[in-house]
Amino acid sequence: MITRQPNSSFSVSNEWMQTALDSTSLREFKTCPRKYYYSTVLGMVPRDSGPHLTFGILMHEAREQYEHCRTRNMSHDDALDSVLASTLEKTWDRELRRGWASGHPAKNRRTLVQTIVWYLDAFGKDDPIETLQLANGKPAVELSFRFDSGLTTPGGEHVIFCGHLDRIGHLGAGTYIPDIKTSSSEPNAHFAASFTPGTQFSLYTLAGKVAFDQSIDGVIVDGIQVGVGFARFGRHLIPRSDSQLEEFLSDTEMQIETMWRCAVTVHWPQNDMACGMYGGCPYRGVCSLAPAQREDWLRREFVQRVWDPLQIRGE
Repeated sequence: MITRQPNSSFSVSNEWMQTALDSTSLREFKTCPRKYYYSTVLGMVPRDSGPHLTFGILMHEAREQYEHCRTRNMSHDDALDSVLASTLEKTWDRELRRGWASGHPAKNRRTLVQTIVWYLDAFGKDDPIETLQLANGKPAVELSFRFDSGLTTPGGEHVIFCGHLDRIGHLGAGTYIPDIKTSSSEPNAHFAASFTPGTQFSLYTLAGKVAFDQSIDGVIVDGIQVGVGFARFGRHLIPRSDSQLEEFLSDTEMQIETMWRCAVTVHWPQNDMACGMYGGCPYRGVCSLAPAQREDWLRREFVQRVWDPLQIRGE
């Protein structure tokens, strides 16, 4: 049996029960308990993270670095130069002496650099969203959070909500959590509607209210459609009312009860209706095998990593 690696987000009394939950863990469990078991509990992930995930992470890091540069009174051009230099360094493979070879025509090193330039020219230079300044004088960028959800498992353990916010900012009289999402489709109204209902932005809004004591009106998402020689941008407000957040908590409480039953019985059922979602589940090949064959396949085709949302990011 594959051994689960130590992870501070899991219970000490039941090694299979995660008691510090972020939006990624919740989303995986809601999508399919078996997928959650493989990806989060065991930490078995595909050997190649894929160009989409890498591209998205680098875009988030570019925005974070840009905000820090601007807070230090750097001009837009100087901040952009700093971001591009860092991005080129991150995407250079010193061992192979070459740039990031993603194998994807629209998401690669060249399109990443051009998208960063176009995005920061459009939404950085004269961004109407004013980044909140923390009490320590630093910008509210790349914020790790954790707080008591007020929910407990059927076994009586408190459940913590945790995760990371890109930043908190003011727009007019409102306070919002800006976020970036890359997409293969145009970031229009249909794109914006896909986030409601949605676990991630509900949890982000709740975290802004509870963990950072801000009157959060919702999330502002910057959608980025990335093409071979172009990028399209769309900025949308994704509101969350108090009643929506209450419903999110109520629904999550039931999900936690189900998760607890899975942990107690060490049985994570398949949701076979989700196998084709998001371009196809990476574990579909595993679940297609007879149960006795799955562990060998996991060891051969996947690598183990720990997904611990309690790990602090940023400064």
